[in-house]
Amino acid sequence: MNFKKRLLITIGIPLAICLILALALFFIGSNITNQTAQIEKLKGDLFNRQQLAQSLANLKQGTEQVQPYIAELENILPSQDQLLGFSRDIGIIAKQNKLNLNTTLGQQISQNGDGLRQTDFTSTAQGTFDNFINFLKSLENGRYFIKLNTLDLTGQDGDFKMLMNGQVFSL
Repeated sequence: MNFKKRLLITIGIPLAICLILALALFFIGSNITNQTAQIEKLKGDLFNRQQLAQSLANLKQGTEQVQPYIAELENILPSQDQLLGFSRDIGIIAKQNKLNLNTTLGQQISQNGDGLRQTDFTSTAQGTFDNFINFLKSLENGRYFIKLNTLDLTGQDGDFKMLMNGQVFSL
């Protein structure tokens, strides 16, 4: 029995140590695999954040380049408040071109609530043909963006009457 006991101890202890080492290596390997996956995920997150930071830096640089032009871009179309002066402004243009003009603003249409707005208008005027041509040229070069739907010009004895329907655009 002494021999069996000794043999069991001689074989059992190294076998137990090998088993404990194998289990330890398995758990360490599993832990390393988990840590590696976590490191890969963090590297991916870091890469995405670097890309976002680079994009933000590019946008900021683009904003600095565009800054001098922002005021001009905002002044391309009048605001809704400035559109209230539309009737007065084209009345001034009409007087400069010796026309009697009456303008009324109608319904306002907005595509998405805060963006581009279209306001219907109707104008009637009386004057000479040349004055109408000059008026339309001045209107075309004015600060308002206008889309004419109808322009009805009728004449009698050198005196013309005009009916104009369209939209004026604003922000």
